[in-house]
Amino acid sequence: MFRCKQFNINDNGATMKIGNDAIMLGAIAQPSLLPQHILDIGTGCGILALMMAQRFPIANITAIDIDRQTIQVASANFENSPWSNRLYALNVPLQDFATQYDRQYDLIISNPPYFSNSLRNNDPRKALARHDDNLTLQQLFKASSHLLAPDGTLAIIIPSSNAEKTITEAQQRQLQCRLRTDICNHLSDPPKRSVLQFIHSASPTEPTITSLPLRNPDNTYSDEYKTLTQPFLL
Repeated sequence: MFRCKQFNINDNGATMKIGNDAIMLGAIAQPSLLPQHILDIGTGCGILALMMAQRFPIANITAIDIDRQTIQVASANFENSPWSNRLYALNVPLQDFATQYDRQYDLIISNPPYFSNSLRNNDPRKALARHDDNLTLQQLFKASSHLLAPDGTLAIIIPSSNAEKTITEAQQRQLQCRLRTDICNHLSDPPKRSVLQFIHSASPTEPTITSLPLRNPDNTYSDEYKTLTQPFLL
């Protein structure tokens, strides 16, 4: 369970399992400088913003989401956390936020929707969170390039099968991948998710690539996974 004991993930107050993608992204993201201002794009229930508040004690975190009910849940979770004075939830699309706010962020973090043409979920709110109809990666990179501080970092998590294409698309906005963490179930398995971390630069660079196995051969959690997630779990 996440350290914030009163943690809701939907608007009827029910508590559900938090997705591993968000946990991995929040634990792995490593800005080049200690961030003072962080933007969480598509915050959902607020898990990433809460992790950032716990990890970076001087940071103010703005969390945005296009879904009004989701933002209400995130706001409630923020208010019930020890970091409520540093967390701000806004119901606004990223495209509008990028044009209405002129602050630059030391860290932008996002677990973006990445399904484009797959079978849609019957639940419209789950479809909104998972499909890129309202936020494509191109739109994410365009807005992030505008909102990111000169020495800032953009961190996202995507399917590993899309990693190379995503890195190339980011370069069109002069965002270069400096760190890539491939996450696999076992070390011998192909990776399923990749955490990509970008910086502003006009010159293409080769990212430093590391692998993170979630489990040992006997299917117990790996030491790497336990070290990363222990600070956030009860």
